[in-house]
Amino acid sequence: MSTIRQTAVEETRKIPPPDPDREPLKANVYERMAKAAAQLTPLFPYDDAGAIVPCGSVIVGGPGQDYGHFFHWNTACEVVVSYGSSGSVLGSGQVMAAQNLHGVNSFLRDQEDPGSFAVIVVTQHQSRDGDQSEAMIARCTNCAEEIVRHAYDATPFGLPGFDAERHGGEDAPVRQFATAVGSAEFVRLRNTEEGRTCGKCGHVNDAFSGTPWGWPRQVAQTRVAIDAHRVLRAAAHRPDTTREVDHP
Repeated sequence: MSTIRQTAVEETRKIPPPDPDREPLKANVYERMAKAAAQLTPLFPYDDAGAIVPCGSVIVGGPGQDYGHFFHWNTACEVVVSYGSSGSVLGSGQVMAAQNLHGVNSFLRDQEDPGSFAVIVVTQHQSRDGDQSEAMIARCTNCAEEIVRHAYDATPFGLPGFDAERHGGEDAPVRQFATAVGSAEFVRLRNTEEGRTCGKCGHVNDAFSGTPWGWPRQVAQTRVAIDAHRVLRAAAHRPDTTREVDHP
């Protein structure tokens, strides 16, 4: 005769309470990406150690559109979810677990088709302990030889290896997103003469356009937001010189 053991509620697994430093938030990915400055825009303000960072992208085709191709490497894992697409190799609702080293392009079958698009979210995981590294890699379009490898530190806030200056400074009200900073640097390096010329076959690759990705713009706008906050704080501590003075 078998017996069924009754499990008390206290014995079942419970979801721990929210981290007091990460207030539970919600975001509409369509609304956020309609107004985003760049691809891979974090949807929430949390990117510190141990955080899960969903990042949105809006890919759209059109005459002359060219997103190019590169490889991204991350010591932490990433998951891709398609929130709607047309003319894309990523079907609507498709979920894909990316390898640490993975290729990146527009995922559109025809980049010049104005009816092609994809709204996707790439969720990055921040390291809980130890340093975190990322790299952007470009290969020659003629012989597939590696022509640029830009490796950079992406250790998140809260860990000993965090580089505050690279992320905007100790007093920054918002932090530069490490992947955006590294990606903007990759665009600059990839478009140098050395970054375009293959050392193996001598082929001069076309320039890589950072415009459809938007990383330089995102980095610049974040820098301005940080500087604006500093200027406002400085103004608050200046003596008031606008008061009227009585003259005899």
